[in-house]
Amino acid sequence: MDRYVRDTLHWRSPGQDRQARAITALRIKKAFSLLPKKVLGLFLSHNRRLTIEVVEDTPIPLGMRTAAEGPAGARGYTISLHDEELARPEEFFIGSFLRELGHVVAERPPEDEWPKPRAERARFKERLESRADAMVWRWGLRHYGMIHLSATYPQHRLDAIVADIARVLLEEEDVY
Repeated sequence: MDRYVRDTLHWRSPGQDRQARAITALRIKKAFSLLPKKVLGLFLSHNRRLTIEVVEDTPIPLGMRTAAEGPAGARGYTISLHDEELARPEEFFIGSFLRELGHVVAERPPEDEWPKPRAERARFKERLESRADAMVWRWGLRHYGMIHLSATYPQHRLDAIVADIARVLLEEEDVY
């Protein structure tokens, strides 16, 4: 696990000192260690190619993001963590990171494969987010997902998100 995280984690931001880098690596290892063995195997066997980048903050807070590239079956994924995320409480960080791992396990497609009309694109993105959250719940890590969601969204939006996750869980019962 140490080697996997060391090989996967890349620092694109000069703003972090040695201690902050060590804490971030430990949090990422902890998140991976929480995954079910079958899911962890996807990463350690490189069946899901992953790069984790720590990047500088932007003027608008973006949180963590997952980007996919390449054709289906040979996709690579990049999870970008902004400096601001590293200062969050550990449980929030892990919840956010697990959601991004959910995108990777669910094989989120690259944005150029998303629907083109704006309304369809927004619904598609919302569905992808619900699938990633549902993955975290399936793995038995719902509490981490809820920590992230509760800290990120107002209550009325959180209720709608939880209903969407429940719908996805019912529709897609046999996915990792």
